[in-house]
Amino acid sequence: MNGKKITYESDEKKRIDKFLSEKISFSRERIKTLIKEGKIVVNSKKIEPSYKLHNGDVITILSLKNEKDISGVKPEKGKIDIIYEDEHIIVLNKPAGILTHPTNYTKTGTLLNYVLYHTSLSKIGASLRCGVVHRLDRETSGVIVFAKTDEAYWKLIEEFKNRQVKKIYLAIVKGKFTPEKKTVEFTVKPSRENPTKMEVHFLKGKVAITEINVRKYLDNLTVVEVKPVTGRTHQVRVTLSYLGFPVIGDKKYGVESSLISRCALHSWKLTLFHPEKRKEMTFKAEIPDDMKKIIGNTEEYGNSE
Repeated sequence: MNGKKITYESDEKKRIDKFLSEKISFSRERIKTLIKEGKIVVNSKKIEPSYKLHNGDVITILSLKNEKDISGVKPEKGKIDIIYEDEHIIVLNKPAGILTHPTNYTKTGTLLNYVLYHTSLSKIGASLRCGVVHRLDRETSGVIVFAKTDEAYWKLIEEFKNRQVKKIYLAIVKGKFTPEKKTVEFTVKPSRENPTKMEVHFLKGKVAITEINVRKYLDNLTVVEVKPVTGRTHQVRVTLSYLGFPVIGDKKYGVESSLISRCALHSWKLTLFHPEKRKEMTFKAEIPDDMKKIIGNTEEYGNSE
């Protein structure tokens, strides 16, 4: 039986729809639909969404290539800054101020809308997120990659899940960050009061590991290089805020600033194994002008490559 195969390796009897929603970028509702349609099977047999997986079960996700466009995302003409592109992936420098992909409330004017006008992407992914293997917050600028083929999609999803993708952000934070090198680890989970906001917890939640290095001191500000080892929602912003060095311009976790009108966070470098060439490649996005004005001389950060 052809299709993407995933072997379940755990003694915990977890529902298949819950397991897959954590494993791949499909919503739980979409997974349930595909199971009911027989497009997701276990050990070559049709199952129900409530099926509880056993150690050694082989899950097969059948090819979705013959489906109509399931994304519901309308291609739109818009400016995109291409760092790298081939027949398998496209890497962009995302500007601040736009969403990575549409939501139930915002269907147009996103980076994904613009990318689909330029090229086709893998149809795999949750509704409104075809070809999307990771995302950047609306106000965050910098390197982001999309999958153009199904094979590239699956391989990149695995890389992100297995922490093989290395991400480096640049952030401008309030205060003099000390020590100059620091690694922090704690758990985070959505806030009860505001589910769109993450909070630090020590007994519940998902582990967030972050490495932080000081790059430059600027009066009462610090430019820091941040390496999120894990990939939790809002991880960089939550971590810096919790440590007492909030990102300037960040209205949700940081502090508003007269120096910049948005969160001073930039996805500077991204290193991954190319899904087909199978060689490590590093992509760099030039620091945007609004952050350059604060940082000053940025020659040491190099040019885009």
